[in-house]
Amino acid sequence: MTGKTHITLGVAGTVALLVLSNRSIESSTYILGASVLGSLVPDLDHPSAKLNQKILPVKNSFFKKVIYLIIGGILLYFDTKIRSRFLTLLGITIILTGLSRHRGFTHSILGLAMFSLTSYLGAVYYGIGNIYTGFIAGYAIHLIADFFTNSGIELFYPLSKKCKSPITVTTGGLGENLILLISILYLSGVVFNGLGLL
Repeated sequence: MTGKTHITLGVAGTVALLVLSNRSIESSTYILGASVLGSLVPDLDHPSAKLNQKILPVKNSFFKKVIYLIIGGILLYFDTKIRSRFLTLLGITIILTGLSRHRGFTHSILGLAMFSLTSYLGAVYYGIGNIYTGFIAGYAIHLIADFFTNSGIELFYPLSKKCKSPITVTTGGLGENLILLISILYLSGVVFNGLGLL
């Protein structure tokens, strides 16, 4: 699916979780921001992804590998100085992301687990509370959405077999646009209800 659909689905899913847990959406804006990031991170394995537009000077697979290997190596180097499990895991996760093909490591249970643990350790390390819940929700919803696309995902990476739903939608097609519209309508309903307009 496209980046805008992933962002909208990630935010809609996180809002639904906040509503179900009786949490104030206004006081959870940082969790919603983390869900936006989490909904985009799985596509770091693609050189042209939204986040890679900001990270990579040249948008191709070779430069993606080089840049991510350098970033991961720097994080592991700093970890030898300050001994942080967060930096260790982040460095390894970044290196695996750089080496991954599209819809491989970052679209798997292993990728979800490593990024989730990294976000949790980062939140604890920097003392930023439960912001990781939004990140994990956005990330997981991204994987679920891509599971319903024609291309599927390597859910059990490092096994290369792609898994997909029996019912699929085409990226950028009518089905995806319908999902995007429903997500926007849901979010609009939550906003209008919060403002007392519904």
